[in-house]
Amino acid sequence: MTITYLDPAAEESTPAEPYELFLDMDRRPLTIGLIANAFPDAANFTACLEMALTSALPGVTFLRYQKTSVDPVQPEMLGAITSQCDGVISIWGH
Repeated sequence: MTITYLDPAAEESTPAEPYELFLDMDRRPLTIGLIANAFPDAANFTACLEMALTSALPGVTFLRYQKTSVDPVQPEMLGAITSQCDGVISIWGH
């Protein structure tokens, strides 16, 4: 009996684009926003991420934001984030 294995991976249809960091991480003061979505563990993960980043990036300030839904960031919150932060990390919990 012959066993045939099928590879479910599709061929890449879109070429990968290299990621470029546009934020000067050596600049201080530096404020990074952490946006948690409405899923239950997103806020817990945000707290853990902030602790890890604080030790890895001394002198960087982190501000937490909590979305109330999985919808895009509301204009009021977006205004606060853009006026208070130099960069943002969006946390997607499940």
